[in-house]
Amino acid sequence: MSIEGASATVKGPKGTITKELPSVCEIKQDGDVINITRSTESRFHREMHGLTRALLNNMVVGVSEGFSKNLEIVGVGYRAELKGKELVLQLGYSHPIHYPVPEGLTIEVPEQTKINILGIEKDKVGQAAAEIRGFRRPEPYKGKGIRYVGEVIRRKAGKTAVSGS
Repeated sequence: MSIEGASATVKGPKGTITKELPSVCEIKQDGDVINITRSTESRFHREMHGLTRALLNNMVVGVSEGFSKNLEIVGVGYRAELKGKELVLQLGYSHPIHYPVPEGLTIEVPEQTKINILGIEKDKVGQAAAEIRGFRRPEPYKGKGIRYVGEVIRRKAGKTAVSGS
């Protein structure tokens, strides 16, 4: 790891990440230990201290282990497939949706209803998963759509016939 001013570079077995960090906090490296100090105890400086720490931690975890998000597709006829550098989604629309795989990410489709997004930058992995999920968000009546694995969808009751008069 190297720190130059507000820029930090982390190298590991999975790759290299360089990021600009908030310049409010002072970052010092002593061997394997990184110390982040703030100049005052104001709310803004405390917030930036936590943000800087979290960004550095995500960089270290990303280059050593990597991040992944898993999505599942629920719905009759809904499916996904990978064609080269493009994810093709059939989600009940009149046309297939073509999603280009972002630079630095890997998308796997082990089954037609499962999508795995892998990468070393947590924010890019999460953003790609959110964009794919946004093509067909899970709806509350039948539960169809793209959801994160383990996500609980609150279901609503449909219309009921009212007898009366």
